[in-house]
Amino acid sequence: MALGGSAFAATMACVLLAVLAPALSRPASDKKPGSGSHKLLAVTATGTARYDDQAILAASGLELGQPAAEGDLQEAAERLGNSGLFSEVRYSFSYSDAGVKVEFQLTDVDGSKLVPMRFENFVWFTEPELRKLIAQRVPLFKETLPANGRLTEQISKALQGILEEKHLPGRVDYLSQGKLEGGDVIGIVYRVLDLTIRIRNVEFPGASAEEAAFLAAGGRKLAGAEYSRSKLATVAQYDLLPLFLERGYLKAEFGPADARVVASSEDRPPDDVEVDAIVPVRPGRKYSVSEVSWKGNSAITTLEAAPFFHLTEGEPANAVRLEHDAEELRRLYRSRGYMKASVAPEAHMEDEKSTVHYVIAIAEGDLYRMGEIEFLGVDSASKDRLHEAWNLREGQPYNADYMKKFLLGAPRLLPKGLDYSMKVDEELNAKDKTVDVTVHFKAK
Repeated sequence: MALGGSAFAATMACVLLAVLAPALSRPASDKKPGSGSHKLLAVTATGTARYDDQAILAASGLELGQPAAEGDLQEAAERLGNSGLFSEVRYSFSYSDAGVKVEFQLTDVDGSKLVPMRFENFVWFTEPELRKLIAQRVPLFKETLPANGRLTEQISKALQGILEEKHLPGRVDYLSQGKLEGGDVIGIVYRVLDLTIRIRNVEFPGASAEEAAFLAAGGRKLAGAEYSRSKLATVAQYDLLPLFLERGYLKAEFGPADARVVASSEDRPPDDVEVDAIVPVRPGRKYSVSEVSWKGNSAITTLEAAPFFHLTEGEPANAVRLEHDAEELRRLYRSRGYMKASVAPEAHMEDEKSTVHYVIAIAEGDLYRMGEIEFLGVDSASKDRLHEAWNLREGQPYNADYMKKFLLGAPRLLPKGLDYSMKVDEELNAKDKTVDVTVHFKAK
């Protein structure tokens, strides 16, 4: 913390500090403001677009009307700096016989350094209720929070206090979420541990009776499962959403899950909680196919490619089947050497008519040919037999399906009495447009 020098009048002094967390230093100054306590008359904040004077006062730990010495002001500045919400914290103060007035000059941390938070299993509260309760206890609490700093821990303590105040079981913990490949924190997840929360039923508000019926069938496996919003979101995305997409509901989406606690019986321990999960859904319109057209294909004609797609005009647009059909056409392209071919159905919707015109957009890419083939992990005689059996010759268009068929017959070319696992590496050479293949054999 750096303390700048200041000139003193008979009744007023002004000090300017810069708090650059986490490193704090304080060089000597020619004169030092009085170190005695003075009644705190006012606290104001400038420079911040996120917080008002009242929030900064509450977060600083200072109290109006109470004595405040120089050390108290320094500690208040450190609290604000350590929150992680400000890239710089400065303050100035003036005092007279009546007391001391303080102004904090704050620089908000860049918004890119703030991350969202999520509440995993606080089933006794709706999210708005929970956020309101936290805001009453943590003055700087907002929708997002810094990945670093003490604010995350303050929120955790506030949540624990809320549970204890409501006589609810469990211990609050939090996790920092990051991308699979590592890197920066992208979110904070708060959860309750040391208890069991099980799902009794699942409700789907927003769904019609017909839609609720097929959703109930798809979500039947959730009965008895542990409740967590992230698990329910995964089930909704990968198990339930396809039920809509295959019926033509191309804009269907699920909202964040909620829960309603089931009244506990006398023989159930407090840490055994049963809930009805609530998964809101917005089905949207049901679309039917109006037209199918093609663009970008030449190596495979439309006449040959069209039978791969099961799109019938006037019928519901089955987006699940459509993706399967597109993958089958991609496979055909790879079998003919077009290893980077892209097949991307484009949906052009007419909401007024509830119809969709699909354009099958194809980027065929370059033709790749067979390069070198190498067999590793077997004796020389076996290698010779494998090379002789390999019929895809160098320079021919590469067939990505050929390897699967070849490996089915490979065991008869290997030493008898041994069982091998097989791993295939295909290396695409972008410069000469060839595919080098290495087959690794490993005796089990």
